[in-house]
Parts: sequence; C-alpha cells; structure tokens
Amino acid sequence: MDQRRAIEIMSGGRGGLGAGLLRAATWALSKPYACLVRLRRWLYGVGVFSPHQAPAPVISIGNITTGGTGKTPMVAWVVEWLKAAGMSPAILTRGYKARQGKSDEAEMLWKLTAAPVVADADRVGSARAAVEAGADVLVLDDGFQHRRLKRDLDIVLIDATNPFGFGHCLPRGLLREPLSALREADAIVITRSDMIAPAELEALSACLAELAPQASLHRAGHAPTAVVVEAGRHLPPRHLEGRKIVAFCGIGNPEAFFACLEGLHAELAERIAFDDHVAYGQPELARIRQAAEASGAQALVTTAKDRVKLVRPDLPAPLWTLKVEICITDGREVLLDRIRGAVRR
Repeated sequence: MDQRRAIEIMSGGRGGLGAGLLRAATWALSKPYACLVRLRRWLYGVGVFSPHQAPAPVISIGNITTGGTGKTPMVAWVVEWLKAAGMSPAILTRGYKARQGKSDEAEMLWKLTAAPVVADADRVGSARAAVEAGADVLVLDDGFQHRRLKRDLDIVLIDATNPFGFGHCLPRGLLREPLSALREADAIVITRSDMIAPAELEALSACLAELAPQASLHRAGHAPTAVVVEAGRHLPPRHLEGRKIVAFCGIGNPEAFFACLEGLHAELAERIAFDDHVAYGQPELARIRQAAEASGAQALVTTAKDRVKLVRPDLPAPLWTLKVEICITDGREVLLDRIRGAVRR
C-alpha cells in the first residue's frame, strides 16, 4: 500500500467496507503498540533502563508523529546558530533507509550545514566518535524516541497541518507514541504555523500548553529562500511565478511542498507525491518524464531532500530545486536561551 492510500484510510477520507475493516484492524493493533512504547518510556523514567551520558552536550530534535514536520530545516537552523556562536557541532542521524552505506538525510544535512554528520543507528557509539573527531556539541536528529542517549534539551516539532497524526498511534494513525510523552519535551515548536487559520493556531497552542505545561512553546514557518537552477545558480523564489511546472517529491508531507509552490504563484501542471524516502529508480523517473512531456512543463521542481538522490536523471525538462529554511516567528529568543543553557552544562 502506498503512502497516499494509507493516509486516506487513516484520515477516514477513503470510504467502503475494505477501508473500514482496515481501520478497525489497525485500531486493534495500535493499542498494544501504544502500551509498549509507553512502558518503554516509563522504564527509562524510573531508572530501570539508564540512558548513556555523552561526552558533550546533546540537543535532540524530534517529533511525536511520523512524516514531515520540518526536522531537517530545524536541525540546520540549530547547527547554524551553534556554529555562529563559535562551537563545533556534529549531527547524529540514524541514516534511515540508507543505500550502499549512504543516507539521503545525512547527505542533505551535510550540504545544508557543512557540519560533520554521523549516520548510525547506534547513537551512543556515534556520539563518542563525533566527540573524538572534534565535536563539542551534538545535535540528535529525530531523537525524541531515542532514549539510550541522554539529552540536555529535547525540542519536539508539531506540524500545525496535522498535529496529532489523526489521533491514534501507529498503525491506526501517525502517532509514534501517546501524547502523554510530550510531558518530557523541553521546548515545542509548532511548524507550518502560517498554514492554518489564527483561531486554529490558538486552539492548538492551548492544547499543547495543557499537554506539556513544562515546555516552552514556539511557532515557526517554512520560508522558501531560493530556486536552484542549472549549474547550481541560485535565483529568488519569485522566479517560479507564472511558470508551468511539474512538482514531485518523496517526503512525509508532500501537500505542504505543493502548497508552498502555489503560494509562489507557480502553475502546477501536475503534482507527483512518491512515498517518503523513495529511491528513484526507472519506474519513478518514467512517471516524471511522462508528466513533463504530456504537460509541456517549463521545468521540474523538487525538494532539496529529493534532489540529492537524483544524479544525472536524464529528464526532458530542466530540474530545479526549491530551497526552504525554517523561520522561528514566535518565541525565538526564549528558544535560543534554552539552547544556550543546554550547551553550558
């Protein structure tokens, strides 16, 4: 089952007997899953399991749902601030769906930050290796559920467009653990906060304040900063205005990417959403080629995360990349104070 169909079933958008039976079956499976992840967090909390202390401060950036909440831009934002403050950060990532020892997430993080990136499922070992190589602060990518490594600051991202993953744990919904886990967050950043109505945003903020009264609350948006065209030239985002394009991506929240392009007044002749972490093979490239030729698009536009996986793809139209950065729109100084406090340990 592809990602789009799974989301339609989880959200209730797909009707019919088959979809209803799947929702019932996955609801039943989600209950023992939720109990297990809650038990695991509790065992760490009471000291049955002990997290490992890294030889340098650890800032974790994670989420409570699967899919794209904006972790990669947030990691880049934190790393850039640490570097500007005179520190030597390294990024620890698990290297999800690595191929031939390489991870698209790791490669993208390195290109965004020029900071050392260690891709290894063993975060304890990678923390040690990063410090031995010269890092004096560690940024843990997708770390909220990774309890083995003790952290000095837990930043959790909540996507305003789907904050609670349809209200259920996996596999019925997108929650990686029950919402009670938010009580252990130090800071919560509502990403894509500019993509919902002000009243919805206020209601979400109030809900999060109740779920995590100990956490500072912040808001962020995703700002397009450039269109990378042929030969790596960077043009302003307005370069897309009025241009007929085919947009494609393989990320956790493709609709946010498409909405961003529409906000730049590009003409989307077709939008193609592949599964998150897609490996671009011949079937995917054939679909992109067909869309480009059928639509007469002036260009193909994708994300930076997808672009690193496309090496000489032989497409019938120019391949452009939309660069996006996260922008903390509310509570920036408070968040920076939390980061300063974490690195002073």
